[in-house]
Order: sequence, then structure tokens, then C-alpha cells
Amino acid sequence: MRIDAHVHGDPKTFQGDPKAYVEEWRARGLEAVVLIESLKDCLAAVKTFGDFIIPCARIEMDDSSAREVEECFKAGCPAVKFIRPAAPYADERYWPLYEKIEQLGKTAVFHTGYLGFREREERPVWMEHMRAAQVEVISRRFPEMKILMAHFSNPWWEEAWKVMWTKKNVYADLSGGTAYRRSLSMWGEMFAPDGELMEDAVAKLVCASDASLWTDDGDPMGPFFGFYDKLYNRLNLSDELRERVNRGNAGLLFGLEGY
Repeated sequence: MRIDAHVHGDPKTFQGDPKAYVEEWRARGLEAVVLIESLKDCLAAVKTFGDFIIPCARIEMDDSSAREVEECFKAGCPAVKFIRPAAPYADERYWPLYEKIEQLGKTAVFHTGYLGFREREERPVWMEHMRAAQVEVISRRFPEMKILMAHFSNPWWEEAWKVMWTKKNVYADLSGGTAYRRSLSMWGEMFAPDGELMEDAVAKLVCASDASLWTDDGDPMGPFFGFYDKLYNRLNLSDELRERVNRGNAGLLFGLEGY
């Protein structure tokens, strides 16, 4: 079984029987998904699909206060997502948000690296503001805040690996449209240089796709899960490590019982 730690989608577009939908996905080995959308859409999805949905509200960090972050947690979100900052993530203007997350023992998900877009940008959006090096600063200032770096800071892969490996409170996923298209040789050398597996690095990975739910695609996560399985085989991971990446780390980060 897996938990997909990063999906998107508008629950209003779903047509069908929610119970049958959840049963089908769980029969295919998907236990739950972390839905990253507005708080309103996250709560609507939970109402429709129950505990198959783990809600992670997206925060407009330049227009939000610590109180608004806390409201997301009170509404049932175990984590919040940050993206598109006007200043670097580590800028002190954002520290009250992080202080609240650390205080409440919750998780911050950071978009890291390249950001795609489909429209004219209203203001500059700098991917340098969202690289793993920014998260490294935050992890030292807020060492008790659990952090998940989405997308492994593409294209700063080595930087993301270093931060994830050395900071006890930082995890990372390989979700998005680039990592799964890169050579397994590259990933193999990153996590098992010269064939020597770095278990303490691999043990910080989280399985995630960045797929869109409730579309016409019957298997939106398939290419991503296939990539993870090939990587596990390339690294010759133990069943224990596979379980940790597939489910265990997500359970820890998102406050699920039994982890």
C-alpha cells in the first residue's frame, strides 16, 4: 500500500460514487492521498471521500497571518503548503507563520525549485526563492517543525539531497513532471554512490506524484509510482525501506495513527 503525499484536484468535478471510487483505489494499493488545494476545497473533498483524503491547505503566504495558518489546523489539516513567495522562503517576514507551525507540532510542505505556469504572471516569481537552500535556513531556525520539500528542488537535486540528508526535520519527495523522467543512473548515484546505499538519505524520501485527481485519466499516478518502484529496485531497497518511503514517512509527517 502507498500514501501519495502530493496530489491536486477540484472535488466539484468528480462525478460518480465516492465510496466506490475510494474502494477501487484502495484495491489498487493506494491507501490515501494528500490533497493540496485551498482550505475550502480540501474540506469539501474530505466530506465527500472521507479519510482517503488527507487535507493540506495551500497558504497565500504573503497575505496570511499566523492566525490564518492556525485556522487551517483547527479545521483538520495536519499540514499547510507554501508556494510562490514574494521574498525568499527564509526571509524573516515569514517566520511568524513557521513559529506557529512549530508551536502546534504540524508540518510545512514547501514547493521547491522550478514552478510551471499557464498564464501571464502578475508579478515576478523567482524559483531561487524556493530552492532547498532556503529550506535549510528555516530548518536551523525551526528545528522542531516538520518539513517536506516537494519536487526535490528541481533542478538543484544535489542541494535538496544534502539538506534532506543532514537536517533531521526535513524530508523530500520526487513528485512533479521532471524527476521521474531523469536517468535512474543519476538517482542511483545520488542515493547509492559507487554502489554503497546511503540508507539514512533514502529513509527521508516520501512517495508522491503531483498528479491531478478526478480527470479523465484512469491512472494519473501510474508513471510516478512506476518510477519509484524502478528506483527501489535499482537501489535494492529492503522491504522496510520501501514501506517507509511508500507509507511510513507520510504517516509521520501528516499525523496518521500508527506511525
